[in-house]
Amino acid sequence: MSDYTLYAAPNTYAMSAHAILEEVKADYRIEWIEIFTDKPNHDFKKISPHCRTPALETPEGGIFETGAIAMYLGEKFPNYNLIVYPEDPRRGKFLQWFYYLGSTLQPDVVIQFHPEFYIKNKDNIRDFQDASLKRLSNVLNILDHALENGPFFFGEHLTILDFLLSMQTIWEEILPRKTTDYKNLHRHREIMKERLAIQRILKQHQ
Repeated sequence: MSDYTLYAAPNTYAMSAHAILEEVKADYRIEWIEIFTDKPNHDFKKISPHCRTPALETPEGGIFETGAIAMYLGEKFPNYNLIVYPEDPRRGKFLQWFYYLGSTLQPDVVIQFHPEFYIKNKDNIRDFQDASLKRLSNVLNILDHALENGPFFFGEHLTILDFLLSMQTIWEEILPRKTTDYKNLHRHREIMKERLAIQRILKQHQ
């Protein structure tokens, strides 16, 4: 019996949680689920009321939300040093980027794939996505600058932030310009793709 069960749909935000589970060599199994269905997996729905991936069954109970799962795993596996802890003077910056990735970057990424979540009039969807893409361009510029002293958010110190970001920039569709136009984001993504944990999970998701 595995310690953890990750409920995941391919090529979704579940990739971040999946990659971190691989990185920390957790004892886990994957339960592949179908989303956008009228009959969602019962055990999955018990954890994730909106039926969104990822959801993680843990020895302490179920957790949903990508960021929450990433933080939980980072704290559960301290030997991998994927968290900046409260006593560290970098903690404020760590929390800043943690919430920025979830509350500023992620919504505009979702709009590029699923504008129907936010707008009903199909005639306005293209304009809505274009406006969102302009916001996204500014967000990506800010993140590109944040990685200037990289390759990671904190130089050579890999954290959960790097998984949460790279598993979004892996989607070319969200980039208003060529990947290489974002020099630091491009470097970050390519270095993350060299990690064995990410290579293993991408084979399953793509």
